[in-house]
Amino acid sequence: MIARRLLSVPVFAVVLVTMAPPARADDAACQAVLQAVLKQTAAPVHQQVTIETAAAPDKPMHNEMIRLGDTLYMQARGQWMARPYDAAKAADDARQAMTKGEHSCTRLRSEAVDGQPADLYRVQGKTATGGSDTQIWISTASGLPLRQTVAMLEQGTVKLKHEVRSDYTNVRAPAGVSR
Repeated sequence: MIARRLLSVPVFAVVLVTMAPPARADDAACQAVLQAVLKQTAAPVHQQVTIETAAAPDKPMHNEMIRLGDTLYMQARGQWMARPYDAAKAADDARQAMTKGEHSCTRLRSEAVDGQPADLYRVQGKTATGGSDTQIWISTASGLPLRQTVAMLEQGTVKLKHEVRSDYTNVRAPAGVSR
């Protein structure tokens, strides 16, 4: 079950496509976020993922994902697995999502993430039953997301908190895992 959830989380598109309503084409802040998401779909990346649910608020799940080329490696509960990954489809999904949903995007400030200069954006989305409040730190040097936090809201209550930290240096497949 965790692996299935992680399959929907291979890129920041989790925020833009599956969790938060997408960007409007006329919003410069939303365009900056979308461009970072699109760039990340094709970049080798190692991600540390933390998920906390309302059902188990003191028991966060910690997972890892590594994406190299056409392979997504996911680690959940100490077990690594490999799945096919299609960067073009991930980018198309993010672009298509731009035409749906009600939301707003705001550039908040410049702020370092692990010593790297970044711009912090906030994306707030509305759905029929709640919405999402997302923060994404985008590297000013590379244009790639460094960190994302998402709070999923339902009926005004936080149902899920999600954090992803992304590293793009020396990305390698986990030892002993083949596709």
